[in-house]
Amino acid sequence: MIKNKIGVGTLILAMLLVGMALVPAVNAQESSKISDASSELERGLIDTLNSNTKDLSKDVIIANYFEVNKAKISKNNIAKTNTVSGKNNLRTYQLEDGSNITFTNEGFFYISGIKEEANSRTIVTQSTTATASNSYTKTITASKVFYSNTGFRMFSTYAKGYYAYNGNTVKAYYMDSWYTRGTLSSWQITNWEEGGYNYANGALSEIYGRGNFHWGFEYAGTGIVFQDYYIVVKSKCDKYGKYQCVWSHS
Repeated sequence: MIKNKIGVGTLILAMLLVGMALVPAVNAQESSKISDASSELERGLIDTLNSNTKDLSKDVIIANYFEVNKAKISKNNIAKTNTVSGKNNLRTYQLEDGSNITFTNEGFFYISGIKEEANSRTIVTQSTTATASNSYTKTITASKVFYSNTGFRMFSTYAKGYYAYNGNTVKAYYMDSWYTRGTLSSWQITNWEEGGYNYANGALSEIYGRGNFHWGFEYAGTGIVFQDYYIVVKSKCDKYGKYQCVWSHS
């Protein structure tokens, strides 16, 4: 049992802020398929994120949206009623900035995406044919940010690096992986691991960050963990320089 030294007063505040946090274990990987069904609250949030004319951060936009619409927010506003018992009904929509927002019926949602930056080592386009010498991908940062259904950011995860490929093999160049917690977030992180990994056959590599994210409290020497999830954020690249990002939690 993991012990988190969080006082009772802090726990009450955290419960009010976090609202309905992550619940039963679920494996979730991004889907490019955009669902046609959405609630009024979900559509409103998507429209608000897509109408960011002032270049505000997503944290600010989401917090403001939930504050303005707090009278409308209930479990049924953001959790669909036609869900199958015991299953996490994921509804993924692509935002105009290229990231994906995924709503669940479990009291939280998340925004995941990929950021591409010029690689100062060698700037090339992705190739589908073998070459004699190495080419390099752009610098890639995979990210996944979790929010409660009150608009409160719980935590964020990131993995950054690039890949060398030549049509025969690929090699990961890990740069950094990290996590951040939202303001006043009670979530704790343990067993954080990060780095790059090259598969034995040389045809696939990945850059990752992963760890346990949990929250709870300790009272009279007894620790209680309410939620504990294993979060993984990573990018993968094949020997032709084709890459993708993968996100999961369980």
